[in-house]
Amino acid sequence: MSRAVRLSAAARRRRGRAGTTLLEMLLAVFILGVCLVGFLQGISTGLAAYRLSRFVLQAANVYARGEEAHPFWVADDPEEDLPVTPDSALLKGWNYERTVEEDEDEDGLYVVRARVWQGRGGPGNEREYVRLVYAPNAGSGADADGGRGNAP
Repeated sequence: MSRAVRLSAAARRRRGRAGTTLLEMLLAVFILGVCLVGFLQGISTGLAAYRLSRFVLQAANVYARGEEAHPFWVADDPEEDLPVTPDSALLKGWNYERTVEEDEDEDGLYVVRARVWQGRGGPGNEREYVRLVYAPNAGSGADADGGRGNAP
């Protein structure tokens, strides 16, 4: 009988060593959790980059449509020829607007801002494209000599 008891005790010890301990299970769950958090963070970052690139692409599309619908052509005065009031007919949910300001030096340099926005606009929902236009004889009543005062 002692031999049967010894075999069952030895068999029990072998069975106990063959299983996993609670510490090993906790370590495995922790490692799996850390990997899962990193994977989900990567997916989240990728989705944010996709949304931003989609927005920038749509804004560039509306800008191109706005430039096509409202040609960038200076006939006499940039402050009269270039401005465009907000146009929402280019793409549903988007607006296009172009404004012109004369440079502070009044040297014939104009700042042309084309603003494209989605919905009501606001931070993150708009893009602005800026150009400089040189028209020395336009606006502000410049003389034929460019406003230098050397005309005969």
